[in-house]
Amino acid sequence: MIMDKETLFVALSNQKGGVGKSAFTILLASYFHYVENLNVAVIDCDSPQHSVVRMRERDKKAIDRSDHYKQQMMAQWERIKKKAYPIIGVRAEKAREAADELVKNSEHPIDLVLVDLPGTVDAQGVFRTIVNMDYVITPITADKMVMQSSLSFSTTVLDYIRDRPEIPLKDILFFWNKIERRANTEVFDIYQMMMQRLKLTVLETTVPDTCRYDKELSVSSKGYFRCTLLPPPARQLEGSGLVELAEELMVKLKLGQS
Repeated sequence: MIMDKETLFVALSNQKGGVGKSAFTILLASYFHYVENLNVAVIDCDSPQHSVVRMRERDKKAIDRSDHYKQQMMAQWERIKKKAYPIIGVRAEKAREAADELVKNSEHPIDLVLVDLPGTVDAQGVFRTIVNMDYVITPITADKMVMQSSLSFSTTVLDYIRDRPEIPLKDILFFWNKIERRANTEVFDIYQMMMQRLKLTVLETTVPDTCRYDKELSVSSKGYFRCTLLPPPARQLEGSGLVELAEELMVKLKLGQS
């Protein structure tokens, strides 16, 4: 048991589905853990489906059935000499306690715990878990329903913590996802200005609308992007926006700094 290093607790949250919350939980965890050599853990609170937990199960099965992926796993072990990051499925109201227990009992110091929250504030414990994180990362898309829900909930949370210095939550970090380069930017421009007026923290990185984010590990194909046991392939990272997002978050969250 090692407790020397302070762990950062970060939730991925949005009150609307389909914005990429679970996908970015996996992609950021894998990139930070396998590429940036941070020690990461994931708490999957997206009950009842627990999509991150189930993806880990699918990844294990795909690797077990493929010599190609087994070789990749062996090469990764030679390169980084560490195990896959742990993924634990719990209900949202138990997220912080589960994260603390995981950090306490880890054989190595954990730098970052990512918490994938349910896509609705009505789920029990979501608000309590959010205010007990250090940061919240919120992917947003240029859709009026998504933005109205996201801004309403986020401003409520930020107003709540403003006069409560004892609450751990420091900020909510938004980033634009599924941006169509040639599409009409009217909705994007309107909400970008609105968020500036509200003094919300919007990351500079924008993630393009690309089908590669949907590609999982599969025995029938060697093309994948998200995986809980391997990082995204280098050739797939180019133009995805993921590297830029991860690097910007490392600066914002002061990850990797002593």
